[in-house]
Amino acid sequence: MSGLYIHIPYCKQRCIYCNFYSCATKQDKTPYIKAIVEEFNKRKHTLKDKIQTIYIGGGTPSTLKEEELLYIFNGIYKNCDMLSPNEITIEANCEDVNINYIKFLKEVTPINRLSIGIQSFIDNDLKQLNRRHSAQKAISAVENAKNIGFKNISIDLMYNLPFSSYQNHIYNLKTAIGLEVEHISAYNLTIEEETMLYSLVKKGKITPIDEEKQLEQMDATHKLLTENNYNHYEISSFALKGKEDYRSKHNMIYWLREEYLGLGAASHSFDGNKRRWNPSSIKDYIVGVNTNSIFYEEETLSDKDKYNEYIMLSLRIKEGISPKKILEEFSPEFYRHFLFQVKGLVDDKLLEINPKTKNYILTKKGFHIQEIVCLKLFVD
Repeated sequence: MSGLYIHIPYCKQRCIYCNFYSCATKQDKTPYIKAIVEEFNKRKHTLKDKIQTIYIGGGTPSTLKEEELLYIFNGIYKNCDMLSPNEITIEANCEDVNINYIKFLKEVTPINRLSIGIQSFIDNDLKQLNRRHSAQKAISAVENAKNIGFKNISIDLMYNLPFSSYQNHIYNLKTAIGLEVEHISAYNLTIEEETMLYSLVKKGKITPIDEEKQLEQMDATHKLLTENNYNHYEISSFALKGKEDYRSKHNMIYWLREEYLGLGAASHSFDGNKRRWNPSSIKDYIVGVNTNSIFYEEETLSDKDKYNEYIMLSLRIKEGISPKKILEEFSPEFYRHFLFQVKGLVDDKLLEINPKTKNYILTKKGFHIQEIVCLKLFVD
């Protein structure tokens, strides 16, 4: 199983927390879209398995015009036997998801999953985050998508906002539950360097929420969503239980360390042994693709890198860490290290054994300090 990621870096305005590569100018949009298709045709042979998920992220992919989105799909599907996707996602901004655009996505494109960036259903929160939409626009976007026939809708929410409150977060969760969306990504706000939020914190204009209150909102998120029939299958991800599996199949490729190909500026790729990343520059990316030069950087992972990545990513997901997998795929030295370290983490009630799978999973206490648990299990 492999995945395809397509990065659309264009945004009308930048959110204060965002450190993803994006830009406001669209002067290179046409050559950029052509370069995406060209890169796919040059690099599709690097994938060993058929592509089963496609994810169009950004930036704001919903700023693409209908003909631009169709150009990408027509380009990657043409003369390609590598594609048999069962999940095709596009990220969308609430302002862009009007009735006509949703109809186009549903009836003309192969897209079958929407990921709508909402963040909050509180107007003041949205204003502080520098989001373009209102709370009512967010609700309308979900309702419109449902009415048009989308049956797999994910929304993004953000909590521990320094200018908001615990009560507002609970309101956001209850509103999402009431909308009956199939998937909720609930992110604990992180303050990243080179963002407007980081600058405001450094200047003392915003004070982050203290750790105890952060954990309170984190625990409330888990409790409220799991009580309302959502499967907490990854640290920030909740899938509605039902006949269908509403987990993000594309993101599971990342967490299970399966192969994926990233197209576009700043996108990443992984083949099991190497990680590759494209330049964070639209101009450099377009020139690189069109001149057949090696425009990307890459690194070959050592056995230690692969082991540490497996530990880190496995702790994120509900399945946890498999001792059997470590024994089968890594050296005996790593296996002995794991057994030695895991005993202390179990004794400290940070990890526990799933009685069915025999895998090690985080306890509630361990969930709060996941990074520390990772460091304990890492090989230096």
